[in-house]
Amino acid sequence: MASNILPLKEQSIAEIYNGNQVTYEVPIYQRNYAWEDDEITALIQDVMMHTFKTGMQLRGTYFIGTLVSYHKGDQVYEVIDGQQRLTTINLVLSALGVPRQNKLTYRARKKSNETIKSIPLFNVDEKDNGIINGFDYARNAINKIVPEKDRESLKSIFRKMFILYITMYPRT
Repeated sequence: MASNILPLKEQSIAEIYNGNQVTYEVPIYQRNYAWEDDEITALIQDVMMHTFKTGMQLRGTYFIGTLVSYHKGDQVYEVIDGQQRLTTINLVLSALGVPRQNKLTYRARKKSNETIKSIPLFNVDEKDNGIINGFDYARNAINKIVPEKDRESLKSIFRKMFILYITMYPRT
């Protein structure tokens, strides 16, 4: 019997958001986006502390957590674990003004889906306040923590960070 789990691999944030044609689908059983100011600020501070020690350079590999997904077919992967982190990274990249493709969809949450696609304008009728708040927290934390002169470096650093990625496939 073949294994239905691929080994753990490293995937850069750049690969996740720009390097492939994959869509990450957040299923209904995942909770709504819920990271608060403290969690988003802690993430940005951690990245800044790590890179400040190296002169705003990313030396070595910096892991930002894990992502577990199930391959549904074609280029669609259902997020099993890591949805909060994946959404937060999307919001931080948006707050930094990093061009990226929107890779997140919320299959059963129209408000969440429309809100994440409309960043930073939020020009939709029904909005997901958790996502809007997360974007505001990220933008405010960047403004408080990251000196203007270091923001371009931080954009580059975020794209070079890695997630440990596990993909599950249907049993064959």
